[in-house]
Amino acid sequence: MKQGKIFYGWVIVGAGCVIMAAAMGIVSNCNSLFIKPVSEDLGLSRQSVSMMLSLMSFGSMAASFCAGKIFNETNIVKVMKVSITVMCIAYFLNSTANNIYVLYATHLINGITMCLVTTLPMTFLINNWFRDKVGYALGLASMGSGFGGAIFNSLAGQLMTRLGWRGTYRVLFLFLAVTAVPCVFFLLKLKPEDMGLTPYTENKETVTEVQGEVSGYSFAEVRRMPLFWIICVMAVVIGTCMNGMYTSISPHLQDRGYSLAFSANFLSVCMFVMALCKILLGRIFDRAGVRLAFCWACLTLVFAMTGLLFCRVMPALLLVIIGVGFGCVFGAVVFPLSIPLVFGKKDYRLIMGPLGALISLGGVVGPTLAGKVYDMTGTYQMFYLVSLFIMAAVVLIMFRILPKKEDQFS
Repeated sequence: MKQGKIFYGWVIVGAGCVIMAAAMGIVSNCNSLFIKPVSEDLGLSRQSVSMMLSLMSFGSMAASFCAGKIFNETNIVKVMKVSITVMCIAYFLNSTANNIYVLYATHLINGITMCLVTTLPMTFLINNWFRDKVGYALGLASMGSGFGGAIFNSLAGQLMTRLGWRGTYRVLFLFLAVTAVPCVFFLLKLKPEDMGLTPYTENKETVTEVQGEVSGYSFAEVRRMPLFWIICVMAVVIGTCMNGMYTSISPHLQDRGYSLAFSANFLSVCMFVMALCKILLGRIFDRAGVRLAFCWACLTLVFAMTGLLFCRVMPALLLVIIGVGFGCVFGAVVFPLSIPLVFGKKDYRLIMGPLGALISLGGVVGPTLAGKVYDMTGTYQMFYLVSLFIMAAVVLIMFRILPKKEDQFS
């Protein structure tokens, strides 16, 4: 329940928002801006440079698979403290790289630490602190990645033209260190009971759930359901299309005649809109249910790919903005909100870990595949065209298999 003037859980949400803004906004969302400058400076192909983004996703995937064993009821904040420290060191080392293998190593490390300091642990903490408004709180915390991406993409684009890619890495490292690190070390608390509080509820009459009374299926039961395995396949497919598209937006726009500054500012607009869309998407989940919300997010990726195919026509870029805003949030919002509604909250952490890993697997494949298509054809157009039809098929499949609002868990 709420005690005092301001429930401390909202401080946790605010800290999570800052952590997401710095960690995801800098370390993940700015990555595509470095593809072209790094490839040109080090004399490398787009595919080989895009591989560092794939390795980051591979690191997140490996950590997600192990998340159930890494995190327990007492060590979530401790793991986050170690992870944010290692993340800062690895990100700074990007600026010292003289060959692609250093960048591969640092991006792999950052992928592992990204998983252990952002969406998964923040989801667990928010579930500790909130019984009601869990989706709203998660949406607010997740907004940080969008706002961070908007701010730091624009900043990175300006820094790139003045300081080069190495100087840009160093300045962004400073922002990461002075924002995310204090939040993790000084503001995060594991659970309200440690501060003499109880989890947030809408009213005093709400009965606090205990673990044994939480509704839903056990992980053992879920693993025997065809629905779970179909969702697993869809996670890989969506992750591949989503990550391949997003990481190629900046170089694609530059290839199509737009400047580096324009592409950086365009990504900033996309990230700003994404931050707002996370809250809107949460409202869609609450009001329309998992089926319509999930399919809407998939459909907007179709919009984005269509916009990229016709990006020389300025109005088409609006489709990209909408698509990135609603469609590039599967790991941060769509799956974390969908799983409790489809399978219940009983074994949420055990179910979400593998699904997060499979989305990251798509992140391994997507950027590399998009880079390969570029190296073979000299453009990303074919990747967008094929992904467009794949995502249209995903919409139809998910609309058929996901439960209606009246049939989902509350």
